[in-house]
Amino acid sequence: MSELVRPSGSDEIAGSHPSHGPLAEILRTLASREGMRGGLLVAPDGLVVASALSTGFAVEALAAVGATLGRELERGTERFGRGELRTAVFAAADGVILMGTSLVGFLILLGERSIDVAATRAALGQALSRLEAHSP
Repeated sequence: MSELVRPSGSDEIAGSHPSHGPLAEILRTLASREGMRGGLLVAPDGLVVASALSTGFAVEALAAVGATLGRELERGTERFGRGELRTAVFAAADGVILMGTSLVGFLILLGERSIDVAATRAALGQALSRLEAHSP
């Protein structure tokens, strides 16, 4: 993960974005899993809907990059006839990013490299289903 999104210090989950309601609760549940650094729920235009990230993350920048990546992945799957994008996993030497799509936008999770990716991806899928239940 780049220095742009690396936490600097506290492990406390914090954020200046909405921290109540069903969407925020879904995000907090995922972000509190073992090995998770936090997560964001981002609208397709990059607006932060909810945030549960450790202090020191560049929330707005991460949201913008995540929304752009999500939109490009959706376009790519359509262009190549791969069906609907539901989840994606990106791994690097120092961490993992998991992303899921919903009617609300993109659910982005940041985790340590050591997380159980299969279990976290399954939990992400369940959370996406719960998000759909709360979508307009």
